[in-house]
This record gives sequence, structure tokens and C-alpha cells, in this order.
Amino acid sequence: MKNTDRQKSFEKINLEGKTIVFTGGTDGIGKAAVIKLAKMGARIMLLGRNEDKTKTVVAELNEISGKENTHYVHCDLASQKSIREAARTILHRCTKIDYLINCAGINVVSRQVTKEGYEKNWAINHLGPFLLTNLLLERIKESAPAKIINLSSAMEKYGHICFDDLQTIQKWSLLKTYSQAKLAMNMCTRKMAKDLAGSGVTVNALNPGFIKTNLLRDHNSWTALIGVPYMFFFASKAEVGGDRILRLALSKEFEGVSGKFIFEDAEKDPNPEALNEDIVEKVWAISKEHTSLKNLK
Repeated sequence: MKNTDRQKSFEKINLEGKTIVFTGGTDGIGKAAVIKLAKMGARIMLLGRNEDKTKTVVAELNEISGKENTHYVHCDLASQKSIREAARTILHRCTKIDYLINCAGINVVSRQVTKEGYEKNWAINHLGPFLLTNLLLERIKESAPAKIINLSSAMEKYGHICFDDLQTIQKWSLLKTYSQAKLAMNMCTRKMAKDLAGSGVTVNALNPGFIKTNLLRDHNSWTALIGVPYMFFFASKAEVGGDRILRLALSKEFEGVSGKFIFEDAEKDPNPEALNEDIVEKVWAISKEHTSLKNLK
């Protein structure tokens, strides 16, 4: 089925009564996805760090739907305190969560650390969605059937979990930190799917493809000089990535599928490290430690 045909079929789906928690929906593929979700009648809890920007999108989505269906929740994925406050707000306002879509991501182009002391690419691209998901997980399980989608990247194939220098203090690079974080996301997606088996909740990681995004917006080196023009001429439109999110969330073809790495339009084996159960368990334990989730299995 062509992408345009999928889009038309998705637009016919009625999501009234469904609640979707969505990060990274203020631009790029995330915004393309939430616009379609708003048209389908979904109730959207839109998480964002920039209040003005996020509220502008909220107003736009409510105008599209003709209802006050989209709501702003402040959340800075670089701050675990902010994530916990956002989770409390969502749990207070939402009696059920049908979909959690962790779409937000970032390329931090120099070594920076969060207030908790974690390297930012690791913190925002992995620890943030890991923490948010686990804080909301009981409500998601109560809402089953439900789905969790984690936006990964083709770059995970270059990843390696550097247990002896996880925070890249000794040697930092964008490729190393970003790919490591996305690999860890894939690992924890597989681990969570295994733990959720039989619960009615599925969780998958998605590489949306080579899409025009704002991930290079902070680059001021040769990567931007080469990457931005290359992306302009060769990358797919944001709507293609947004459609792939919707396809994974809504298509019957992925009903019951869990613990998989969906590469654009098909299942694909992730980085071999993600298939190594010993490494996965170790990354899961480290992720729990880094997010202070002591009671998590």
C-alpha cells in the first residue's frame, strides 16, 4: 500500500474517547502526527518544554478538531524533576492512557550534562522517555489494550554501550552518544515488551526513516554544512514520518506486535547488542539506577 493510501485510511479512523500522551509534537514528524490525531478526534496530552511554542500548537490542534481536546503539559526531558511533575499531572487528569508516543529527541552537539549529572544525549534520548514511560505504565496497563511507541533511529546500528565510560567523560562524540542512547532505547523496549507479555500493552521502537527534521538545528560545524543541504534534497517530508507513527499505532498489521524494531515500514533486527539478554538486563538496571526507579523490576 502506498504511503498516500495509508494516510487516507488513517484519516477515516475515529479516535474519540482515546487518550494519547505525546512528546515531541511541536514540529517535524511529531507535529505531522498530532495534526492527524486531532482530526481523528483523539484527546491529546501534548508535552513540551517551550510553553509558548507548545501552547501555540495546542491552540492550532483545538481549532482543527473544533473541540478543546488537546492540552498542554509542561515537560523538560532534560530534567527528571520536570518529568515526574508532568507524569503526576497526566495521572491526575487522565483516567486512562490508550497510547504513549515518545517522539521527542535531540542532537546535543557538545558534551553537556543535566542537573542530575547525566550526559544530555543519554538523558534526553533515553532516560527521559524511559522514566516517563515507567511512571505512566500502571495507568497504561489499566487502559489495555494500549500501545507505547518509542521513536528510535537508524543510527542505533552504530551504537555500543560503553559500560566503562557510559557518560562519555573520557571521549565524547555526537555519533557515539546519540547512537548509544538510541541503542539503549531499543534494548529497554525489548525488555519492557517481555515484561508486559499478556498484559494487553504493546511497546515497539520505530525508526521513521530519513525525514526532514529540526535535529540539526543546533549544529554549527561541518555536520550542519553538509547535513542540512543533504537533508533538504534527499530526506522525505515530515508527513511521511508522521504517517509511519500512525501506521504503527493504528494499523491492524501491527496488532499484537511487541518488542520489535520497526525500520520505516517493516520489522528489522536491531543492533546485535540489543539481542544480547545479558547486556539488555545490565542496561535496564543502569537505567533504573539513573532514574531512581528503585522499585521497578
